[in-house]
Amino acid sequence: MAAIPIISVDGHVKAPRDTYRDYIEARYIGAFDEWAAADRAARHRDAGNMQAAIDVAGQWDVSRRLADLESQGVVAEVLFPNGIPFQGNQFEDAGRAADPALTRAATMAYNRWLADFCSQAPERFAGQAVVLFDDVGQAVRDVYWAREHGLRGVMMPGLYPGGTYFFDPVLDPVWAAIEETGLPVSQHGGAGAPTYTPPGLAAILTLAYEQAFFAGRSLWQMIVGGVFDRFPGLRVVFVETQAHWIGPVLQDFDKRVSMGDDWMQFAAHLKRQRQFSRLPSEYWETNCYAGISPFSPLQLPVAKLGSGYQAEPGEFVIRCTRAMFGVDYPHFESIYPETAGQAALLAREPGITEADLRRILFQNAAQVYGLDLAALQPAIDRAAFDLAS
Repeated sequence: MAAIPIISVDGHVKAPRDTYRDYIEARYIGAFDEWAAADRAARHRDAGNMQAAIDVAGQWDVSRRLADLESQGVVAEVLFPNGIPFQGNQFEDAGRAADPALTRAATMAYNRWLADFCSQAPERFAGQAVVLFDDVGQAVRDVYWAREHGLRGVMMPGLYPGGTYFFDPVLDPVWAAIEETGLPVSQHGGAGAPTYTPPGLAAILTLAYEQAFFAGRSLWQMIVGGVFDRFPGLRVVFVETQAHWIGPVLQDFDKRVSMGDDWMQFAAHLKRQRQFSRLPSEYWETNCYAGISPFSPLQLPVAKLGSGYQAEPGEFVIRCTRAMFGVDYPHFESIYPETAGQAALLAREPGITEADLRRILFQNAAQVYGLDLAALQPAIDRAAFDLAS
């Protein structure tokens, strides 16, 4: 088997706390200084969710980060936040402030810093802009800003009580902007989930078990709301949302739509016209991807990813053409520094061909996130490894 690189669709970055000050609008500098002082007084580490063995500078030092990644065979990354200013919950990737104006200021400070960070190695990083959907006009402007500043996608905002459901046509200008720019939308696990208190093992395990539901809501809301019918060019990636639920949910959804059960009949009685034209599973095959992260064969039966797998009648499975690999550096649950071992487990599956492996490990990600494999070739020459050895 030839040497194969990895493009990880799940990495997390942040600026040093005080560096964000350079990216905050002048009118919010006072509020930022108060927040930073309180964060230091609370003895919070200047780090988000981190694996203890990884130097915190790996979040913002490009050279250190790339060295760590290349040691794992990773030549490029899709990047999400690991902490932004005015963060209320220390371990929330894209935190929320009590004041919506501060939340907006924080997300733009992060986006400005992220664009500068990615510009240091633009062929290696696919930064995902944090865009809020509460102000549709502003969200549209933010999408175009992201594209103009070299970012390669939009992070789906969390859907919290009082927010706009993704099936609401009021969001159509946002979907239209995303489609026109060609940026993918990435639904990252944990977005939209409650902040469980008190903190501890129970809170962590509750989140781990329930995050698939909170992340998955965007999938069925966009399908039934006809979003993919109106904007067929949209691409949505479900990253670190767990993967075991996707097949069963789409199987059940297909069955419900085909049978016309009581809920479908009730909608017809109310004369509510169905807004989607195909089976739910068919939208997955044209518009959706799974970023399986941190990658592990425990997430789903990986043999079913193989192009040669024969599905049972009515069974829906994620195929290699719609699956991607995530490392989740530098989070505590990351597979770093055992990335090669996890990839080798995938390679040893009898039903996974070398062509399947290439799609999952790097080709799909390069296509979806617009990464140039020719520009990555020097890194591939250095870092790719033989999974058969």
